[in-house]
Amino acid sequence: MKEKATLMIVNSVYQLFTALHIRHTLLRGKQTELLLTDLLPGASDYTQRLQESRLFERILYAKTAKLCRQYVSGEAEKIKEGYEKTDSIFRWILNDEPADYEAVYFANFDTFSRMLACRLYERHPQFIWYEDGFSSYVIDYLKEDRAMVNRTEEGKKIGELVTNTLLYEPRLAMRGDGIPNRRLPKVSLGNQRLRECMNAVFAYQKPQQWEDFLFLEQSFRAEGITTNDLSLMEECRHTIGEGRFLVKPHPRNKENTAFEQGLTRKYDCDVPWELILLNGDARRWNLLTVCSNAALTGRLVFGLDIPTVMLYRLFLGKVLWKEDAVLMRYLRKFWREFSGRHYYVPGTVYELRNILEYLGGR
Repeated sequence: MKEKATLMIVNSVYQLFTALHIRHTLLRGKQTELLLTDLLPGASDYTQRLQESRLFERILYAKTAKLCRQYVSGEAEKIKEGYEKTDSIFRWILNDEPADYEAVYFANFDTFSRMLACRLYERHPQFIWYEDGFSSYVIDYLKEDRAMVNRTEEGKKIGELVTNTLLYEPRLAMRGDGIPNRRLPKVSLGNQRLRECMNAVFAYQKPQQWEDFLFLEQSFRAEGITTNDLSLMEECRHTIGEGRFLVKPHPRNKENTAFEQGLTRKYDCDVPWELILLNGDARRWNLLTVCSNAALTGRLVFGLDIPTVMLYRLFLGKVLWKEDAVLMRYLRKFWREFSGRHYYVPGTVYELRNILEYLGGR
């Protein structure tokens, strides 16, 4: 192995999808290693299939779930003491020694990524932040008053190494952190080589049954946010009719509440939504959601115009704890400037019912 390499860090299935896309485009021909964490469901299965793909020179594994909740808030001195133990922490959580990287692609400003930045700091590698949903467009993770770690010398080092952010639509960014935004190429629906690679890695099997209307759930219950999303699901199902309405649960929600309450049959597909779009004619579905990023990726990632109903104007509760107002500006800008002809944002329940009936509800 050469001394210098590029590292990609992956914490979720959406990140893995994007990482594979980047590997086939921006990092094609470059020596690249992949690091999967225990935040990724089924990481061991992905590891085996990724090794078989031979896309990466080496695949690392790290147990970061517990670490990422530490050394973020509290006293600055305690945070500093934690970062001083980086080498010993890495020996416990990593399955192998990291290389001397010239570039690190990451999606989350978590403790592991920050510690890696501190460890590599003197070598001045590039840290390249790649898209992880709408948070990458609206959240200034390095803002000093956002978390105590951002006011410490150790916590600031990652910001000094970040060179740019890769976004599918840089013009939508409104974080205000001054980090340059670069365009991430859209995924081509005609790229057979990429599709075959993705299908192998995710063990894709075409869903056998699809209802006409798919509601994309968000992680409100996992984050302890009180909302009316279940009432919105019930309203949609009532207007559409039973047997034509399906809820896709969010992977971070421990319980499938919509299924348990009888609002939907059980969703039986665990591959990324974006892979489903890559494999089929997505325009046959109607998407419903409060404001899930997955409902926007058809447009942002592929340039598709899928019938989509966004319910955030009917939503009670916060989507983000600190940046909710910025998120609303982001969604309004997407609606005005980037959405297609089949994008709807009802302001009343009466308007919602009329839209659903127009789209084919009973």
